[in-house]
Amino acid sequence: MGNQIAAQFHHLPEDEAVAAVANHIRLFWESRMQDDLFALVDDGDPDLDPILAEAATSIRAGTDPE
Repeated sequence: MGNQIAAQFHHLPEDEAVAAVANHIRLFWESRMQDDLFALVDDGDPDLDPILAEAATSIRAGTDPE
């Protein structure tokens, strides 16, 4: 699902796409879903969209990706 969300923002510059994906995840994903995403990032899942992975990293770090 995360890759599909990221794909919707590929038309934006990368920093804006990351911010948009991170905002969507913060607003609409429950913590269990976010934890699952963080685990995929930690495992280096090669199927994760790079924008999604960067958004997840910024969420976990508590930073604003913009």
